[in-house]
Amino acid sequence: MENDEVESRAFLIAQELIEEHGDDVAQYLQAKIDQVMGSRDLEQLSAWFIIRNAVTLALEAESRKFH
Repeated sequence: MENDEVESRAFLIAQELIEEHGDDVAQYLQAKIDQVMGSRDLEQLSAWFIIRNAVTLALEAESRKFH
């Protein structure tokens, strides 16, 4: 998958997670990362880190709209 495709998909997933989990999205993401770390699936772990970064960027952009 191309890097742009990975980033686009990550931002789509991030938006879905923010809508679904709201203020609890960080706790949800950490739980998923902890779960995947236990399985030692590095590819999946990398994907969740990318998604977490996309969530962070999306939330920061959203908060800037209100300032």
